[in-house]
Amino acid sequence: TPLHIAVKDPAAEKQCQLLVHQLALEPEAINPAARAQATERHVVCNDLADEANPVTLRRIAAASGGRSCISWPLSHDQQKYGVLTVQSTRTDGFADTAGIDFIANLATAIARALHLWHTSTHLRLEHDFNCEIVQTVQALLVSLSPCGQILSFNPTAEEVTGYREHEVRKRYWVDVLIAPESRTASQNEFSRLLRDGHSEVNFQAELETRAGERRIIDWHGSIRPDIDQGRVGLVLFGIDITRRINENLALNHALDKWENIFTAVLDPALIVSAEGVILDVNPATLAKAHRSREAIIGRGVCEILHGGRPPGAVCPLETLLGKRTSSTFETELRGLGGNYLLNVSPLREYEGKSGAALLLARDLTEEQLRKAEAFRAAQLASVGELAAGVAHEINNPINGIINYAQILIDSGQSEAHANFLRAIIKEGQRIAGITRNLLEFSRKREESPEPVNIPGLIRHSFELIAHQYQLDGITLVEEYDEHLPLAFCNPQQLQQVLLNVFSNARYALNQRYPTADNNKRIVISVTGKGREGRRTVHIAITDYGTGIEHHIMDRLMDPFFSTKAKGEGTGLGLSISHNLIQENKGNFRIKSQLGKYTTILIDLPAAAGGQTSHA
Repeated sequence: TPLHIAVKDPAAEKQCQLLVHQLALEPEAINPAARAQATERHVVCNDLADEANPVTLRRIAAASGGRSCISWPLSHDQQKYGVLTVQSTRTDGFADTAGIDFIANLATAIARALHLWHTSTHLRLEHDFNCEIVQTVQALLVSLSPCGQILSFNPTAEEVTGYREHEVRKRYWVDVLIAPESRTASQNEFSRLLRDGHSEVNFQAELETRAGERRIIDWHGSIRPDIDQGRVGLVLFGIDITRRINENLALNHALDKWENIFTAVLDPALIVSAEGVILDVNPATLAKAHRSREAIIGRGVCEILHGGRPPGAVCPLETLLGKRTSSTFETELRGLGGNYLLNVSPLREYEGKSGAALLLARDLTEEQLRKAEAFRAAQLASVGELAAGVAHEINNPINGIINYAQILIDSGQSEAHANFLRAIIKEGQRIAGITRNLLEFSRKREESPEPVNIPGLIRHSFELIAHQYQLDGITLVEEYDEHLPLAFCNPQQLQQVLLNVFSNARYALNQRYPTADNNKRIVISVTGKGREGRRTVHIAITDYGTGIEHHIMDRLMDPFFSTKAKGEGTGLGLSISHNLIQENKGNFRIKSQLGKYTTILIDLPAAAGGQTSHA
């Protein structure tokens, strides 16, 4: 398409314009201008009237009066700008070198002019675009001279700082963009970067606005490599991050506050996902579960709190978590070793995850232990009242039976039945002794220690359960030191401990040996230990029953923890026994090997004065 057409006859200009448009549609092979542009070399046509030329080209020649033409490609700096076509009124008008050189120079000048025009237009458009960006971008844009004076200040910079562009132009940049206490350091850093030849600089600085408000700006600076030759030395691009930093500080403060509360809660607290995966726990949870943080995070809540579930079973807690509803209920958490009031509270979001919930477990074990102690005291009081009635209702008839049997023996009238009468007296005395022991055990005493004959107390306690041991075929073996010191303790509390231990030993032996067996025995050993003035009485009660698994040994003293089948034990016996021995300034320990034996070790302080027991 022609940019401009010039002919001698102005009347023919319009006609030539139409004909040139038409020639542009002709195939390249018959279009001199198209061939010149394609080959990037000039094309000469010496006789335009030649019948071999296309009709359109001959008509152009007729209209313009031309007899020959030359088409020269216009290009500069690898850019193509079109083709210059010049006609001559003479045939072979471009046969001489001088004419071609003239056209070549002319084409070069035109191409250079077109290049300058194109570059100027592009720069003008780019300048307008950049100015529009500078004016509308939501960031501070500040240009500086090589010596650090402000050259331009965009509207966002004016809005943030409170200064107008004309007020800060030619002012030193640190005096406007940097808070007073940081200006010297910023200036030194700026000078160092210029000396070192860095092309970019990034820094964060506090800015003091015209109104005295402090803003935090994240700056990115681009330094011109030819800084000595240009007017602009540095272009600063700044983002006001004050709000973001304040929000982050507020968020971190809230997180720290939450973390402090979460950590300080004395009850177990867990963050659990909707799928039942534990995301976080507080230290109280680790202490109750006897596990490390790594062993809990990422595990299933049912596995940690309930100790797992049978294959195919549904965990009610996981079902509740899936419903995302609040709930509070009492439940046994075997993984935490007790009964708890569990509160489930859904959270809006936790670490970007929705559906999480906060589980807060309030330990009811101590409360229930107090209830159990109160119940035990009430039971003992009831047993005491019952025992008093039993002593009255049974002892009188038993004494009568014993007396009548003795009268028959003394009369000599029943010599043939004397052995039976003596057996009646013996069994009657045993019934009276059991009644007396039961009354002694249930009688309320002052909670104070006293010197105690341990062998005598063991036998006294065993008489209460001897009949059960005899039915189960359990043998009792007693081993006592010859000069055993008296123990200084509360006899009623120690008797309760012994009865608890005997009960557990009987259960373990019956589990291992359901029928009679020679190994179905309990060995009681009591020895004196230590030097004079610091002596102790050491009691070891060993049963050869089922033994105890090693991994639960550290939980045996936990209240409500039991290895017995459901309904067979409360889980309080060992816990109460441990506390009672500690109250008497003693030690209570357990040694066991699964499938072989269990030994209860009790150490009690010896009574002062060197008094000894009689085995």
